[in-house]
Amino acid sequence: MSELKSSDQKAVSRKKDQELNLERMEALLKQSAMGIHILFDNYSIAKVMRQNKDDSDFFDFNKMKRVQDAMTSLIEKKTYTEKVSFLKDLDEEAFEMLIRTYFHIVENNVRSSADYHH
Repeated sequence: MSELKSSDQKAVSRKKDQELNLERMEALLKQSAMGIHILFDNYSIAKVMRQNKDDSDFFDFNKMKRVQDAMTSLIEKKTYTEKVSFLKDLDEEAFEMLIRTYFHIVENNVRSSADYHH
């Protein structure tokens, strides 16, 4: 029985960690919706967003999986320093895809929370 209790405790702990990670991500997204982008410097944002790319990357399974894994790893980092360090260690393509995905999420959140939809 103690094994079951131990596994139950681990499951509860994992769930709490996931909830905390989601709360952290929501806080970052709220800040970004207000124009405060603490994870990315302005130069990097401008460089990536200046590139004229279509959204086909969002529909490529391998790229989506790569971005999802990177986003999950980013969310799991507990501190700002850990998050920034993680971002600096990404290769250029993964970093750019992550920025595009991040701002795509921010834009969708802003649109969905708007009082008036066109």
